[in-house]
Amino acid sequence: MGSYSILVDVGVLFPDLYKASKNEDPEVLESREKPCLDLLENQQRIYVASPSMGLYTMNFLKKPHHIALGFGNGRFNVHNTQTTKQTHSVQATPDRMPVTCIRDYVGSSQHRIVAGTADGFIKNFVFDDEDTLKEGGSVQLDHAIYSLDTSENYHVCLLDNRQIQVYDALRAEYIRNVGTVSDEEFQEAEEVGHKQRATCVRFSPDNKYQCVTGGWDRTVFLWDIRVEKAAVRSFVGPKICGDGIDLLGDKCLTASFVPHDALQMWDLGSGQLIETIKYRDNENQAENLYSCRFIDSDRVIAGGSGCRDAKVINRKTGQ
Repeated sequence: MGSYSILVDVGVLFPDLYKASKNEDPEVLESREKPCLDLLENQQRIYVASPSMGLYTMNFLKKPHHIALGFGNGRFNVHNTQTTKQTHSVQATPDRMPVTCIRDYVGSSQHRIVAGTADGFIKNFVFDDEDTLKEGGSVQLDHAIYSLDTSENYHVCLLDNRQIQVYDALRAEYIRNVGTVSDEEFQEAEEVGHKQRATCVRFSPDNKYQCVTGGWDRTVFLWDIRVEKAAVRSFVGPKICGDGIDLLGDKCLTASFVPHDALQMWDLGSGQLIETIKYRDNENQAENLYSCRFIDSDRVIAGGSGCRDAKVINRKTGQ
């Protein structure tokens, strides 16, 4: 079993990812695309901020051996995970409001980092040929951004009023709302969308027009961003309170803030539960997960506050 833990304490980030099994095929390791597979043989201590700044979000970038960290003072930093050195530091919002979400996308011509903030900014930054991170456009919304994701052509954002908004990633222009916010002015039959706070959105890796959202209302929605209202599909179960959704093909991995059966895999086509992945070793501990990711078809990574840890789990072996 591998193990990955992240501890944020007094502004210090500890990423520990122990070396993979020596029996694994090296070619398989080289072919993987998931950036969290930067394998660190030794613990790396990265000093990222003073405690007063607060670390709000982090994302392993598709740029090999790099991680982006967003802070409560409106800045985000990029660090090299091998050298631990800071390579870039960017002020994402003029009002120094927290950076709530960071995503990146590698296209045919550019590597783009997108930051969402608590005062409603979507900021695009692009790595140029000299590895300089330059601002490539921005949009200011009327509401705080809880989560966002980006693809080749689009940004999709979850706002603090539960709206889902789509923007043109290249022209930084509003396109449409997806779904209808549940409100007293709508009849029950017309209500489409989350009834409580929505906390995570993910684009499908296989369909640039589809995204998945989840939140406090224990409902996961599959949306087509070309359609303004009805969801393609929904299923009830996961209580998503953080960055707790990931997609791999037609499978959806969810991390719920519940004491048990928190890590689950679903079939997006039918909305049916495929399996519940055992997370805790001690039955007396709560799980209460915030975040999860696929590593590959067999292994997942998840973490939360119940067991106060994060784990890489092989779902076939249960270890």
